Amino acid sequence: MSTPLLDVRGLGKTYDSGAAAVQAVRDVSFTANAGDFVAIVGPSGSGKTTLLAMIGGLLAPTTGSILVGGRDIARMSSRELARYRRDSVGYVFQANNLLPYLTGRENLMVIASIRRGDRRAASARADRLLGELGVVGRAGAVATELSGGERQRIAIGRALMNDPLFVLVDEPTASLDSVRGRQVVELLMTEVKSRDKLGIMVTHDLAMAQLADRVFELHDGELVRDSRPAVLG
Repeated sequence: MSTPLLDVRGLGKTYDSGAAAVQAVRDVSFTANAGDFVAIVGPSGSGKTTLLAMIGGLLAPTTGSILVGGRDIARMSSRELARYRRDSVGYVFQANNLLPYLTGRENLMVIASIRRGDRRAASARADRLLGELGVVGRAGAVATELSGGERQRIAIGRALMNDPLFVLVDEPTASLDSVRGRQVVELLMTEVKSRDKLGIMVTHDLAMAQLADRVFELHDGELVRDSRPAVLG
């Protein structure tokens, strides 16, 4: 049996200590594979974003392990963790976090500058992604001139520039109407699956979650349901 791409075991995150301690995530365990698109749902404060941040190497867990290809990122050195974030993880943030006075294309090329790879190959990759995402005609516009949907498409392209193992997405439809939101999630799923990546999306919107292959439901930091979308109620 093959090793899952992601194997989360007994994961927990506690903020502060003693009487002020808050358990944001409690004993969460699951596995996921390349090609999966997973949605994480739950009420505000349920630990969704904290869980995503730990998988992405932005937060250190208090307990448990996060095995990526069999290696525990919770035990990585600071340098190894920085390399993991740079090479293995692509982020799409709720606020898209584009650099406002760079063009759409320049926002993608920033990632190439960080990696210091072949700039010609990176330039071709950026153009290919912009074309696939349907924003090549807006690639020369600065981020502040783009619509919400266009900014999210550019953010997806930026997340894919480093050819990551994971695409981690935090509330990608929060600022979009239902039609544009569905378009963005469907586009994300297409990009993830066509490239055999693992996509994990935090969302408050059950309609968007039902597009995913699997849905993890969190309450008070605990994983209370791991289901197929059809059984969500």
